[in-house]
Amino acid sequence: MYEYAYETIYTGGGFFLDNSSQEHRKIIASYAAKGWRFAGFVPSKFTSNGGIKELDLVFEREV
Repeated sequence: MYEYAYETIYTGGGFFLDNSSQEHRKIIASYAAKGWRFAGFVPSKFTSNGGIKELDLVFEREV
């Protein structure tokens, strides 16, 4: 059996988004250090143009 944790990331959804901070990598590394495995992501909010505005990073670990 697994348990899951979610971390919401705001992407902005624009074409000119600067993601140079690479905050998602820091979050994934932080969860990994605590024994969680990155399982994927789920888009949760969209722009009117269909861009991803917000997403949830999904982590899992065995219980």
